[in-house]
Amino acid sequence: MPATKRRSNITLRRHHRGLLGLFCALIASAASLLAGGSLPTADGGLFDLSVATRAALMPAPERWPVAVIALDQRSLEAPELRNLPRVFLAPYWARMLDAVFAGGARAVGFDIIFAFTANRFQPDYDRPFLEQLSRHRGRVVLATSVGARVADPMFHAAGGSVGYAELAPDADGVYRQVSARVRFADGTAEPTLAAATLERAGAPPMPASLLLVPKAHLETIPAYSLVDVIRCAGTAPGTLADAFADRIVLVGATLAEDGRKSTPDRFLRPPPHPEPSTNTAEAGCALTRLGASYPESRTVPGVFVHAATVDAVVTGRIVTIAPVWSSATLSGLFAFGGTSLGFALTPWSAAAVLLAVLAGLFAMSSFVLGAGLWVAVALPGASMIGAAALAYVVRFLVEDRRRRRVQRAFSHYLAPQLVERLVESENELRLGGERREVSVMFADLTDFTAMSGRLRSQELMEMTNRYLGELAAAVEATGGYVNQFLGDAVMAIWGAPVADTDHAINAVRAALAAVARVDALRAADTARGQPGFGVKIGVNSGQATVGNVGAEKRYNYTAVGEIVNIASRLESLPGDYACRVVVGPLTAELAGKRFVLSELDWIRLLGKTEPISIFEPLCEYGEAGTAERAYVAAYEGALKTYRAGRFAEASARWGAALHPRAGALASPATVMAQRAAAFATRPPDSGWGAVWVKTSK
Repeated sequence: MPATKRRSNITLRRHHRGLLGLFCALIASAASLLAGGSLPTADGGLFDLSVATRAALMPAPERWPVAVIALDQRSLEAPELRNLPRVFLAPYWARMLDAVFAGGARAVGFDIIFAFTANRFQPDYDRPFLEQLSRHRGRVVLATSVGARVADPMFHAAGGSVGYAELAPDADGVYRQVSARVRFADGTAEPTLAAATLERAGAPPMPASLLLVPKAHLETIPAYSLVDVIRCAGTAPGTLADAFADRIVLVGATLAEDGRKSTPDRFLRPPPHPEPSTNTAEAGCALTRLGASYPESRTVPGVFVHAATVDAVVTGRIVTIAPVWSSATLSGLFAFGGTSLGFALTPWSAAAVLLAVLAGLFAMSSFVLGAGLWVAVALPGASMIGAAALAYVVRFLVEDRRRRRVQRAFSHYLAPQLVERLVESENELRLGGERREVSVMFADLTDFTAMSGRLRSQELMEMTNRYLGELAAAVEATGGYVNQFLGDAVMAIWGAPVADTDHAINAVRAALAAVARVDALRAADTARGQPGFGVKIGVNSGQATVGNVGAEKRYNYTAVGEIVNIASRLESLPGDYACRVVVGPLTAELAGKRFVLSELDWIRLLGKTEPISIFEPLCEYGEAGTAERAYVAAYEGALKTYRAGRFAEASARWGAALHPRAGALASPATVMAQRAAAFATRPPDSGWGAVWVKTSK
């Protein structure tokens, strides 16, 4: 590979985090710019949740500038209207208009298209209604649509005052935005019902597009049944004035089958049905505010969409969508932040931070919504999540792959536990240590010197590695750390670098497993006519200093201290006592509840002044049989007799003790029987103290 290309690849690997963050930020910003300044579909649900959040925290207004007169099911079933088709309701519309304007209404907008006139069936039937339209033509707006026009008599009586009732939903079918004008293919535009009604009421002009941000469920807007208004007309002017004075009135159907819409208030609780009013001006007038037309539905009658539009303009609660550049900037920043999280934290930690940030983002959007601004947050949030996910992919492909490659390479030289610690924290790469209770094992292959004279160097190395591999496998299977290979020996530690409360138990279990593994391998070699090794093991437990020792530029993780020195001395004792494993006193104390142990002797090691007890582990208690227990009892009795100075008796007892693992071969009992017999012939000095002095390592 050319040097220039190699340097380029190194630079990319070194700066891949920043480059990926910049790439994600640019992609997110570009996507936001392409989405434009309208309300994206992905933000619709979040917008509705923000509306619900603010409405839950803010009380509903006590006085609304708008009211609704509902052509509801109760009106159609009332005695006055029960037998009349809708086309014959003109006299009642006339009475309603007269009563509402007498009560002080500013303007009336009909969200009902009068496409037919009853004059075709009965001459002058619609005269009362036409007269009221003509009388109030400056303050009445009739609904029309592209597909259904207003009948000519009504159109002319109202002075051509019409507004288009068309409403356009967002991509998800929710009606969140209302336009001031309907534009046609020929380039002309006509006012919508809400815009025309606002104009007739002398209210501020409606913006080109208005985003609905209800303060409460839309059917919280004061609404009254048509039949109640008719009954109060002429008999209770004060009651009607309380309901409609200085208000803009929208008239429309609230029936189940008539133009119901899903709106931004869909997550809000609809208002309950109020109790019938008893505060009426005269008998027969019961003008009661209606509750939700169909509480179980998540839709509202279309007339309430027009009413909410009028309310927003009159109260000045005009909400605008943040400019596209702000959303693009926000998306870029959050995408860059997402990559930083993906590279810096573990998946669960990053997920927690992401949730917290996204919750804060949503809270911010809800807060500024109250200030009249909607900031699209779906794309910034999605950009952050996507960038974090991409960062994890890159982290896995680039960083974790490199980490695993280094980890696999160094695991051939160091213990996997230590490599893991070095990978996770660079703090481990410094000189120094700590005091910790551990267990240390030294295991030495026997007959190595003899084998080196019989085998070629390559054969000896291959054979040694096979046996050392069995020792290492026994150590690692019990959670130990193979600290180092010392030629034909192994040093292992339990309790460091990984803490282990059962370090002594695991060390003894590993020692017995190592003996079994070496014996099995030697038996297999012998069956093939090849030589094999034996093993002798010493284990000791206690406080040691564990950590990195060495020079500033090269060091090794190990354990140092008195217990390590004693463990190395114990490794030579199995040869003296004709056993395979010898453990120190603290190891025996810590592991004594799990293993059958036989105390071998009191011994003073070379260079030490104080004697220690040494023990031979036979097996775990669960594996112990009658032979093991009988041997331990016989050996213990002989040892007490020996320490009491009755050497002939002790020799006889040891001679009768049969080691369950040695069979007819030499065992600690046969060694001690010979020693006691020698003492019976030639007693030791008076200061002997039943302590055997080890004169060599």
